[in-house]
Amino acid sequence: MIICEIGLNHMGDEKYVKEYLKTAIHAKTDGVLFHIREKSFYDQYPELKLSDKFYQVISKILKKNKIKFGITLADPEKIEFCKKLNVDFYKIFSRDILDKKIIDKIKSTKKKTYVSTGMSNLMEIKKFTKLVNSNKQFTLVHTQLDNDIEKVNLKAILLLKEKFKMNVGYGNHAENIFSIFVSIAYQPSDYLFYVKGNKVKKHPDEPHAVSLYDLKDFIKNIKDLEKSVGNKTKIKMNANIK
Repeated sequence: MIICEIGLNHMGDEKYVKEYLKTAIHAKTDGVLFHIREKSFYDQYPELKLSDKFYQVISKILKKNKIKFGITLADPEKIEFCKKLNVDFYKIFSRDILDKKIIDKIKSTKKKTYVSTGMSNLMEIKKFTKLVNSNKQFTLVHTQLDNDIEKVNLKAILLLKEKFKMNVGYGNHAENIFSIFVSIAYQPSDYLFYVKGNKVKKHPDEPHAVSLYDLKDFIKNIKDLEKSVGNKTKIKMNANIK
């Protein structure tokens, strides 16, 4: 899937959310991902919280347009609410990769779940796979929580595939968003990237987010470039150059 991660870039503004949704639908993304953070986070940043009632509006809009609705869940107490919303997929923050309470709650939904590995080494990822018994419900997401292009390390996608025999997606945090196009050569199972509007100058995930203005072309390029990967063959081709 190609997943547009709004996260908290909506700034708690319902009208802004609708702008994100309208653009993501027009761009023909596969999924849209929001964050539901823990209570202590919203105590500190109440302006970034969306109401439960509005999440129901979001769910209806996305399902009407056949776009998958995802939640990165940091508060395990909200799992029943997410079930009522009929969330299509989940994501687990990298800091929570060994949080058994969150993992068990999400595992109980049997819904597709992405697991960020941005703060994890191989030993921690191995512990996670033992917690879930390498369950096919879960997809590892290679990401580096650093905006520096030199820290992206896309070859780790291949390493994680080989070592854990699981689907591995790519989640971009590089300021140079074209790293997503390069990742295509490593054939990640999914692409996750943040998006941002232009209503404010600084979003929570600002430097590594794709502008809504560019989103339609950006997604089209991912789909086009995937066609260039091909397979491990080499056959004689007739020239087709005009």
